[in-house]
Amino acid sequence: MNKLLVVSLLLIYTTSFGQQIMVYDPDVTRYYEGGVASFEDGQYVEANKSFRRALSTNKVLPTNLSYYFAETLYHLGQFQNSKNFVDKYLNLTGYGGDFNEEATNLQELLVLEFDAIKNCSFCNNFGYRLNPCDQCEASGIELAACHQCNGLGNTICPKCMGKGVVITVDSFNQSHYEECDRCSGEGHVYCELCGGDKVVTRICLICFGTKVKASTVICNHEDHQETELIQKKKI
Repeated sequence: MNKLLVVSLLLIYTTSFGQQIMVYDPDVTRYYEGGVASFEDGQYVEANKSFRRALSTNKVLPTNLSYYFAETLYHLGQFQNSKNFVDKYLNLTGYGGDFNEEATNLQELLVLEFDAIKNCSFCNNFGYRLNPCDQCEASGIELAACHQCNGLGNTICPKCMGKGVVITVDSFNQSHYEECDRCSGEGHVYCELCGGDKVVTRICLICFGTKVKASTVICNHEDHQETELIQKKKI
């Protein structure tokens, strides 16, 4: 084959930057293009779904997907995930990609968001609004079945081992049976841990004693109670 023809064919199959065009899996292309279309229409929830489907294929993905996904997550309030993907994009492109300026601006916006979250007492470290824990009624502790007696309230008498009588042997090898004075012949005694109440208090396993738990709502960093009072005064 003519060398000039070979060179021409190679040029046709390359981009203007001299890089070979990547042919992606059909599913990846469909999900990616669908995600971009939703993103440009401001439909970030749908864009999020499409980009996640592309990621779930475990196939090679377009580099720009990292940027689009990062922007999408930012608009959805998922700031930590957004940071992960914008950093990934800039690492992949070496700060020379199609969206270098936009990605850099996004990083700056994320810094502001993280600062706001850090200084807010109404949300957790991921920016989700904190609500009073309904598991423990915001007390930080909860009642649970006693783990020592399994919620029975009593345990086997340690002196008679549940027999109700104490057996002794005299010097003539004669056995003597006496009612156990520890359990009064019942064979069991009140649990030492719960005192027979069958339940004990423990740190709440939902809020771990903090009295609050995260909701699925992105925090606006405002005191809702104060906001409600202001609104009532205006009425």
